[in-house]
Amino acid sequence: MSKSAKPSIKSSHRAKPENAAPTTPKSDGMSRGPEVTLQASRRFWLITLGGVLLILTLVQGYGYFTGWGDPHKVMQRYFKTAQRLTLAKRYNAAISQYQKILKKKNVSPSLIQQALIGMGDLYYEQNQWSQAIATYQRLRMQESGGVIKAWTGLKIAESRNKAGDWEAALKTYAEISQNHPKSDWDAEARLGRGKVLEGAKRWKEAVAAYTDVINDYTGGFLAADALVHQGNCYEKLGNQAAARQAYKTVMDEYPPAMRDEARRRLHRLDMGKNASGISQWGK
Repeated sequence: MSKSAKPSIKSSHRAKPENAAPTTPKSDGMSRGPEVTLQASRRFWLITLGGVLLILTLVQGYGYFTGWGDPHKVMQRYFKTAQRLTLAKRYNAAISQYQKILKKKNVSPSLIQQALIGMGDLYYEQNQWSQAIATYQRLRMQESGGVIKAWTGLKIAESRNKAGDWEAALKTYAEISQNHPKSDWDAEARLGRGKVLEGAKRWKEAVAAYTDVINDYTGGFLAADALVHQGNCYEKLGNQAAARQAYKTVMDEYPPAMRDEARRRLHRLDMGKNASGISQWGK
């Protein structure tokens, strides 16, 4: 065979039929095209966003628990936690939060006041009279006068009365009347004095105390309350006519909202029975 007839190796290997299907190049581990790139981008941004949210959560949690070095924020957190625990009736846990505030230094006077009020009321609600009295006394010592001092005086007297320390309760009520004459605080204290005497079964003294309230504060809720309690004392003394008159005075001269207890007790007297205790007031 001549040289000119010998097929060219180069042309035989490079030659490609005109109708041959295109071949797909094998993957070389590099990019797979726009779809793969988009998926990878989405994953990247989702991971990044999750990381940012995690960091923000950690930062906020750190700030919540540490106050970022601001003790006032920490104290406010204790106070709000105590309020939530109180609503959930977890009283001892709430008291623990208030105690954290009271143990710290450089706490604002207003926050200390609120913590003492909250803690004292929780002790009162649980009938822990000695703890309630001690807490209210601590608050009272911080006040030179005004509403808080008068209010804490009433709470101390009420706690002493419920604890059966009648003489101490009477003394506290007398101090309130002396410091706040002819005022709402005086009216509350004088009514409280009557209730102490009534609880101690000193019926005649209680009647006299209630008479003072009725005469000096006629027409108000406290006077209506005093009349009902006075009627109860008259019943205990066996004077049903005077008791009936006290109840009828409430029915005739006081607003409807104040009449329920008087009506109930009058009904019992009409049935020939003595009423046992005050169901609405005097608790």
